[in-house]
Amino acid sequence: MMVSASPSMIARSSLEEMLDSLRRRDEGEKPKELPPALPARPPSRARLPSARRSLPNNFRVEGAERSLECLPSMNKRKDGDLGFKTSNFGVKKTENDQNVESPYGRSLKDCRMKPEQKIAKSDCDDNIGYFIKKKLHVWCRLPGGLWELGTIQSTSGDAALVSVSSGNVIKVCRVDLLPANPNVLEGVDDLIQLSYLNEPSVLYNLQCRYSQDMIYSKAGPVLIAINPFKDVQIYGEDFVTTYRRKLTDKPHVYAVADAAYDEMMADDVNQSIIISGESGAGKTETAKVAMQYLADLGSGSCGTEHANAILQTNCILEAFGNAKTCRNHNASRFSRVTQLQNGERSYHVFYQLCAGAPSTLKERLNLKRASEYKYLNQSDCLEIDGVDDARKFHMLMEALDVVRVCKEDQEHAFSLLAAVLWLGNISFQSIDNENHVEVLADEAVTIAAMLMGCSSQELILSLSTPEIHGSKDSIVKRLTLRQAVDARDALAKFIYVSLFDWLVEQINKSLAVGKCRTGRSISILDIHGFESFQKNSFEQMCINYANERLQQHFNRHLFKLEQEECELDGVDWTKVDFQDNRECLNLFEKKPFGLLSLLDEELNFPKANDLTLANKFKQHLNANSCFKAEKASSFSICHLAGEVLYDTSGFLDKNRDKLPSIFFQLLSSCSCRLLQLFTSKEFKQFQKPENYSCQMNALDPSKSSAGIEFKGQLFKLMHQLESSKPHFISCIKPNSKQLPGMYEVNLVLQQLRCCGVLEVVRISRSGYPTRMTHQEFAGRYGFLLLEDDLPQDPLSLSIAILKRFSVLPEMYQIGYTKVFLRTGQIASLEDKRKKVLRGIIGVQKYFRGHRARCHFDQLKEGVAKIQSNGLCENTGRKPGACETVDERQNLKRSHPENGKAKRKAGRKMSEVKDLPSDLAELQRRVLQAEATLVRKEEENAELQEQLQQFETRWSEYESKMKSMQDVWQKQMVSLQTSLAAARKSLGSANTAGQPVTLGSVSSARYDSEEATSMGSRTPGASTPLNGAGREANGSSNAVSNLLKEFEQRRQIFDDDAKALVEVKPGQSAANMNPEEDLRKLKHRFESWKKEYKARLRETKTKLHKIWHSEEEKRRRKWWGKIGSRAL
Repeated sequence: MMVSASPSMIARSSLEEMLDSLRRRDEGEKPKELPPALPARPPSRARLPSARRSLPNNFRVEGAERSLECLPSMNKRKDGDLGFKTSNFGVKKTENDQNVESPYGRSLKDCRMKPEQKIAKSDCDDNIGYFIKKKLHVWCRLPGGLWELGTIQSTSGDAALVSVSSGNVIKVCRVDLLPANPNVLEGVDDLIQLSYLNEPSVLYNLQCRYSQDMIYSKAGPVLIAINPFKDVQIYGEDFVTTYRRKLTDKPHVYAVADAAYDEMMADDVNQSIIISGESGAGKTETAKVAMQYLADLGSGSCGTEHANAILQTNCILEAFGNAKTCRNHNASRFSRVTQLQNGERSYHVFYQLCAGAPSTLKERLNLKRASEYKYLNQSDCLEIDGVDDARKFHMLMEALDVVRVCKEDQEHAFSLLAAVLWLGNISFQSIDNENHVEVLADEAVTIAAMLMGCSSQELILSLSTPEIHGSKDSIVKRLTLRQAVDARDALAKFIYVSLFDWLVEQINKSLAVGKCRTGRSISILDIHGFESFQKNSFEQMCINYANERLQQHFNRHLFKLEQEECELDGVDWTKVDFQDNRECLNLFEKKPFGLLSLLDEELNFPKANDLTLANKFKQHLNANSCFKAEKASSFSICHLAGEVLYDTSGFLDKNRDKLPSIFFQLLSSCSCRLLQLFTSKEFKQFQKPENYSCQMNALDPSKSSAGIEFKGQLFKLMHQLESSKPHFISCIKPNSKQLPGMYEVNLVLQQLRCCGVLEVVRISRSGYPTRMTHQEFAGRYGFLLLEDDLPQDPLSLSIAILKRFSVLPEMYQIGYTKVFLRTGQIASLEDKRKKVLRGIIGVQKYFRGHRARCHFDQLKEGVAKIQSNGLCENTGRKPGACETVDERQNLKRSHPENGKAKRKAGRKMSEVKDLPSDLAELQRRVLQAEATLVRKEEENAELQEQLQQFETRWSEYESKMKSMQDVWQKQMVSLQTSLAAARKSLGSANTAGQPVTLGSVSSARYDSEEATSMGSRTPGASTPLNGAGREANGSSNAVSNLLKEFEQRRQIFDDDAKALVEVKPGQSAANMNPEEDLRKLKHRFESWKKEYKARLRETKTKLHKIWHSEEEKRRRKWWGKIGSRAL
């Protein structure tokens, strides 16, 4: 389809102007055959802009017949081959359930369409009718589901005859026709620019760019990256410089990383780059490109060494965390150490170690070829085409050196890797008819034990005869072959996972940049892609669950929050239909009948097995539309990316994923430092006896399972992502054979549907991507208004700005708190703002220049006067009689003979003339002032340095004072406790009728006889006084005095300490000596404490004496009474 224009209109760049000229030429022929006009904005909040949009008014196409193009139908295959479920865009209507856990802090407003919000009937029929009448290019759906570009030849009722690229004419229903975009829009870099947004147009546009090695395209705020499966020359320092200087706006990973960096620095908000896509789509390489760009940006602030260390982490993490799968040669794996499918490899580092380790290291680790280890040779895939594992190992060692992992720790890490390989070679032999086994003592056991740092016998006992703890006793039970193999594999996985976690921790410590850290961050998320194999187990379910949660995060930010913000702010908003996966997340997270909850519940039953678990799933989950029961122990889940069949075999054991306590005891007793470190963090939870009622590794049900831990880590990740501003990159896998240049339409279309590309474009075109609060908008552009009577409130000021610059009403909306602008509007306002600012700067420039010139003229005039005075002094004339320099010049020109006479007279007075004394004095003063200025600057620098040192010392002093205050408080509390005890004892001594206790003073029980014998009453006295009473009263007063003194002293020391702390750093260093003041205060406190303790001991001794004397008297009295009664 070719669009022609008259020569006079070629200079006009607007497509609408060109189409307008065509309209005027076509008006005289068929004025009634005009396409329906596009509305400037959605007519109501309940209408959805149709994907099959009409052309602009009075559009006409001229041109000859041309070769027709079509989308290639490469490698046609059924949807079921990929495990995908083809579905159209739609909204799953789910009810909010309070029993469903959510990682978000607040519940979203329901963004689903209400019953009355029905999508209006598409105007596609009118559009297609216009295309039929004009016989324009259209997309037609073939019987196989593919789309082809063709031209309508004729129509008959609801059917049309379409000529396709092969020359054939096919009959197609009107409902299977979609309008095609004009050729001028072929290969645009942003899908928003397409006039007709439909699936075939998007697929064709991406294919055109992919065929030209333009692998990056934009879909509104989302970057689409198609894996080229080859090296594309669009990276490097030149491209980094180009995007950093904003010299191009072409879509690129660099542009996304640069936008994240700029927004982090400008808004002081953490950023995140979320990279999604299925396995083999290029997520890992995309993350590496983003890290390279950010490292280059950060090299200026923290140095190239730190930037290089960041890039070297890729080598380490790929070696220990990635592996070859059937779909990807460098896929992120989910703890798959012991089991491999055909065509897969384990983690790269095992093969790199076997191939590239030096001979000395191989001897120490007893390493063999990779083909001799069972963990590696079970899949018959030991090499990757084009990959040199030996060279990769040398790169790994260099990377470990760069991130500062010491050689000793490297040796320990390689030893544990070799130990894992040798554990896989440990064999078992049957010893009875019940299939009980014991470990075969061979070189595998000996070498594995040596590498772990334990004895062979300890390892054999742990693998074959673990102790089972009951309520009182412990018994030893032999394992079956299946149980022994599972125990061995669990030990190997624990060692490897712990080693990986430790390595990540070491990397993070190495990358801590100290003073360069600003508290802001850019997180790059590269997570496992969606997985669907012939046999899918617990690992695939966890991976796909994580992808569902990330897709919900994508929907939340690009659809739900977008629409909710507009609705809450009162903006007229058109609902965009999108595919929600809330129902699938409910299937996993709902309580108490969610998949993860039921899986944990089944762990508590002694007789639970894979079949009972599958039956429980079918019983409780059939009501969920995403769950589908299958035969035996299988079930299916309808994920957003497609339907996946899961087998519950091994679900229970993998969900436990805990080692028995005997393995932790074994590892903690090993001499290897890393193994001791690994077990120290987890050994505490195994201190309690475990009840192994049925199976060897059945743990306490109260302990967290692997599924719950995975969900907790996922929620933690989502919390971190929610606290940052997201940037999305959707990676697309163009073909399943991983070949360059191949574009499988069905595969690409399914991925575009999963990541919601079309919905993103629609919401971006119909929405308002630029939002600013009224305060921000008025503050940034309010100065552009020159009127005097400006409104004062920000909302009215925002409206006045928009009207002043003639922004069309359909290009913005005014909300309650924000201004909403369509794409491109903020750029025009920014241009006007920059022009005004440039004008203001120009006026300021000229004014400052004028002021500087005036100042210079004044200085010049002053210098001229000084020179004139100096000449007058030399010539003996009065200063007032001397001319200025200009006057003298004029005089010379008008009377040259006078000048000659003066020169002769001057030569007679002096042959050599010195500089005027005043000018010399002025120069001397200038030099002296400059020297004084330099000296003052040096003194100021020294004072600044002293001030900084003093502030450092003061901060140290404050920390010391705080620690001393804590010590004093503890000592004061101790003394107060002692006083309270003494006071309590004294109180019990003065209280009548109280029982006698050791260490307390008992009150004397006086009767009438003792009162008369032990003391006499004085006249007028009401209280009997005796020696013991007086002594007790004296002791009571002493304790009261001690208590009062304690309170007073504590208040004094608190005041002194606060006075020292409250001294401001601005005081001069000469008048302050904080260390000396602290030492004196501490000395006073220690002296008083020593004296106070002595008096406290003395008072306590007196109290004890009183108690002993009173006790003796009571004893004698009691025996006297007994004796008198006996008589």
